[in-house]
Amino acid sequence: MSPEHDLSLQSRSDECPNSTRLSRRSALRVGLVVSVVPLAGCTSEEMNGTSPNNTTTNDEQNEDGNQSNDGEEVNKIDPDETFVAVIETYLQAAVEGDLDTMSEVSHSLNPLDPAAWVEGGWEFRGSDGDENVGEYNIELRTENGTVADLLELEGAKFWFERDELTAELDGEDIAVLEVHPEDPTEGEANVWVLATEDGEWKYLFSAPIDDTPDDPEEAFEEPIEDENSDVVEEIDWEYDSPTSDVPQAAVVLTDERGVDAGRIRAESTIAGASTEAYDRDDEDFTATWTGVTLYIQFNPDGDQIVVTAINEEDDKEWIIHREHYVPSEDSD
Repeated sequence: MSPEHDLSLQSRSDECPNSTRLSRRSALRVGLVVSVVPLAGCTSEEMNGTSPNNTTTNDEQNEDGNQSNDGEEVNKIDPDETFVAVIETYLQAAVEGDLDTMSEVSHSLNPLDPAAWVEGGWEFRGSDGDENVGEYNIELRTENGTVADLLELEGAKFWFERDELTAELDGEDIAVLEVHPEDPTEGEANVWVLATEDGEWKYLFSAPIDDTPDDPEEAFEEPIEDENSDVVEEIDWEYDSPTSDVPQAAVVLTDERGVDAGRIRAESTIAGASTEAYDRDDEDFTATWTGVTLYIQFNPDGDQIVVTAINEEDDKEWIIHREHYVPSEDSD
């Protein structure tokens, strides 16, 4: 469905098989689309097959002139109970770690079906023991969506090829909805795309609502340099992917670690991409983050990559490296 991706999280080579490739921040918590992770852990008492209380009617929408966070007009009408059920089922299954149910309500074209990733050897990370989804509200943008609507979402063009997706969804229905945590501090709002498959609505894709600043540099924080290369050897902003036209940077991790951390996370804060490499040694899978190169999407108009070391045993994480990219030069 999608082109081969460049995030060889547990490989020392860019020539790893598809099953060990991953990218986008929605990708590593394997299969649990990270765009919904902020909602996990904060349960909705209102979403048992019914629409949220604070959605409005078409008439109210016309009076209020409601808009989504990214400026697009949103019809805040009660979403079809079927749409609500799909989203609710997926979110609850995600925090419970129920991969079978997550896969069951996922469209076959969903590039982040968790069951498929886990089958390929990836680790699934759910809600860290909290099995509550949290309170959230669902708003319907349109139940007459198009492939173009999907491809406008953050990261969609990385995962999908337009012509192939158009052919695959020919004759199917598409709905576009927004999911907002009731408490904005609990996470970001996301756009969800559902599509029919064999006559049933399925979860196809989701992404954060685009809130990219007009001037990315205004969102930059002070650079932090990993002077001793405890984690980061270098960030190559000029990496030329052989498999994707999406701008990506190569975050090269050290061969000799200088920190007590079993997991390393890289984030591009403007593009909103995130990926991780980690240590693992069990009967199913062996991996290490040392010597790995992480490939991560960045905003070509300006971005910053933040590399964080994570010690899960001590429940600690700290920023190791923060580096800026501006179009006129490679880095600050």
